[in-house]
Amino acid sequence: MAKVSPNILVVDDDVVILKFIEFTLKGLGYQTTLAKNGKEAIDQAKSQHFDLIISDLYMPLMDGNELVRRLRQTPEYQHTPFIFLSGNNEEDTWIKNLNDGADDFITKPIKQKIFISKIKSHLKKAYLRKDILDSARKDDISFEKGNLIYCANRIKPFPLPRKHLKTNITAVYSDSDFFMALQDTNTWGIIIDDKANWAISILDKITEIVSNHIPINILVTDADDMDKLESLMQSKISGFLFKNLNPKLIIHQINSNVQREHDLKSKYLSALNSAAKRSPIRFENEFQDTIRDYNIQILHQPYNKLPGGDYYEIIDVDQNRKILILGDVMGKKWDAWFFVPAYIAYIRSTINFFVNRQELDFVESPGKFLDIINEYLFKDIQLTEVFTTLSIISLCTSSNKISIASAGALRPFLYDGIDKTISQLNIVGTLLGVVKGIKYRSLVHEFNKGDKLFFYTDGYTEAVNDRTGEMIGDEAIFYILDNNKEKEIIEPKDVELELTKIYNVSKFDDDRTLLLIQRN
Repeated sequence: MAKVSPNILVVDDDVVILKFIEFTLKGLGYQTTLAKNGKEAIDQAKSQHFDLIISDLYMPLMDGNELVRRLRQTPEYQHTPFIFLSGNNEEDTWIKNLNDGADDFITKPIKQKIFISKIKSHLKKAYLRKDILDSARKDDISFEKGNLIYCANRIKPFPLPRKHLKTNITAVYSDSDFFMALQDTNTWGIIIDDKANWAISILDKITEIVSNHIPINILVTDADDMDKLESLMQSKISGFLFKNLNPKLIIHQINSNVQREHDLKSKYLSALNSAAKRSPIRFENEFQDTIRDYNIQILHQPYNKLPGGDYYEIIDVDQNRKILILGDVMGKKWDAWFFVPAYIAYIRSTINFFVNRQELDFVESPGKFLDIINEYLFKDIQLTEVFTTLSIISLCTSSNKISIASAGALRPFLYDGIDKTISQLNIVGTLLGVVKGIKYRSLVHEFNKGDKLFFYTDGYTEAVNDRTGEMIGDEAIFYILDNNKEKEIIEPKDVELELTKIYNVSKFDDDRTLLLIQRN
């Protein structure tokens, strides 16, 4: 459930703008904290929790880009909405801002209606994301995979008996260690020693971040110190554990709390999985289809097993024609997935309307479809500016032609079965919903026996080589395809397995999708 009064940090060296934003946000019932530069903002973020951050781009001492980079390095602010204020309308500047970690930008002079709409939109998305992820961090919720966080006094930690605990326990001795541990899967609870002054001093910040989804218990030294107990009860804690109790009673109380959390998450995950199965959106991890001598295979892997921004769709036109779409909403996991149904709805309705109409030939000009969908999306999302890439592929077996149009997607690879060569097709275009009235081009290619067409999303190219610390890029895709080009049918799962082995990729940090079209 969303909080009644979000806490927003506003950073700008212009006092007039600070006061204007403060007045606007307070009019919405939001709490505001003001800072005149990035250094002040960092200090404020250390002492309290913010639900959203608004920052000027150009400031003395520390500019907005350095501020967002610094905040994204701290676990508690990795996903906090960050919005830039800037009078710079250059596209290169926006791209740099987004790459540095910003979620959005508002141009100066500030238009109050647009400003309010964006703030509400980002807060809503943040709360939706937090509600879901906090209640169900992973589909495996066994006790062995879970964790208790124990905030202890470094010099003299109280020895919690671990032998009979139902789950693991991680002792932390600083705020940075705590927030790092909080990123682990399934935190069943937090125990804070009242002698751990570093944790007690940021207790309000901790309770704000974990909200109501992780119970917090204070380990109390003196059960008769009512002044201290009453002070602690003012914070949103769940209860107390008393050091003078028999260790068996302490263990029993901790295990009871863990069991309760486990039962609640199990019920929530069961309901969530039931809802996902009824979703009209395609989320099969593996998909295969054939039409005449064409073979279509898709491998779709959501990030951390949670639905994300990648999406695909296969539309049967008739016995000779199929339309394939592959898209990627910017973002990860649920915060991107929330927008996928809207995009799919636009795409489906538009295709269904035009697919058999003479004025739009999908085989020859899928780019015209992107022209249309771009106009719809531009009108609908110009306030929230949630962008998506999209490739549309029209396959016609009667003419043996494949037509491709792209909106910001990665360029696909083509293996020519006759020439035995691999090339990256020169088909590019602007992200959907960014520029009004843009015209997308179509690339029409005759597809011969032995040809292979290879589409992929950036979850693969942005994977990191563990040995070099660098992203593997398009070159890795080319290398794997070149290794397997002589196979009659390339299997997407084999491509991914070979990619991880050769390029030392131990994990993927984004949704990823492979789409292969092969003619036998």
